[in-house]
Amino acid sequence: MKYIDYFLLAISLIFLAPNFIDYNIVETAEQRLPTDKFDTSLLKLNTLNKLIVYVDSTAFVKKIIPGSLDYAIEAKEVISNRFYHKYASHNLNENWMASVAQKITGLYLSSKITANDILTKPYGYCGQQNTVLMELLQQKKLDCRVLYLPHHFVIQSFIAGNWQYFDANAEPDIPKAQRANESWFKNIDTLALAYKKDVKWVENTFGNPVVFEYGQINEVQGPHAQIFQAITKWLSKLVFIFPLLWFVYLKRKKSTRAT
Repeated sequence: MKYIDYFLLAISLIFLAPNFIDYNIVETAEQRLPTDKFDTSLLKLNTLNKLIVYVDSTAFVKKIIPGSLDYAIEAKEVISNRFYHKYASHNLNENWMASVAQKITGLYLSSKITANDILTKPYGYCGQQNTVLMELLQQKKLDCRVLYLPHHFVIQSFIAGNWQYFDANAEPDIPKAQRANESWFKNIDTLALAYKKDVKWVENTFGNPVVFEYGQINEVQGPHAQIFQAITKWLSKLVFIFPLLWFVYLKRKKSTRAT
């Protein structure tokens, strides 16, 4: 019976220990690119509320009206500087169950999905950076939708009667007047100019001809994944209790028998 005791205590410790390990088991070791405009002073903006307050303050100084196209562009610029490009997922101490599940299955079960989760990291890939921008604009009562491309993720926001194009991650050079002009981002050559890339990169990223799908207006990103992560986050913190309670039960049972 004592071997079962040791086994239960070991399992309890194994389940508890990852909650104290600030380490990531699924992200790659890729370094940030020289083209990234990463500003370390913006890392203090680690929640969506803090980010909104900061953008509001910079917009106020520049006399930009909240909810306007200029405001959305300002928010995009701040977010572009807040992150560098790299896939972001949960560390073991945040949600070790999701991390282990992704490591085993290869599915993106540990991906950071919501703005507040993404903002805990200094980096994020295209979908993550643009999700932060989308959630910020939605907080300002602006409708948004995703444009799903073959190898990219950008958003549009409905401002001034038009769907305006934004990409906080790849930072294309788009004249303000062209953000609502869909013909430019359906054209290989104009995309290459805007993104400062060659045509081959554009064809791989956007397709040739350009292929994209519109997401639903204000759709929730990864709803099933969010539910999975919410459940596994709590289980990660509490699952060690179950083998520990079993151990206590067996100890009491043995004590009662001895008595």
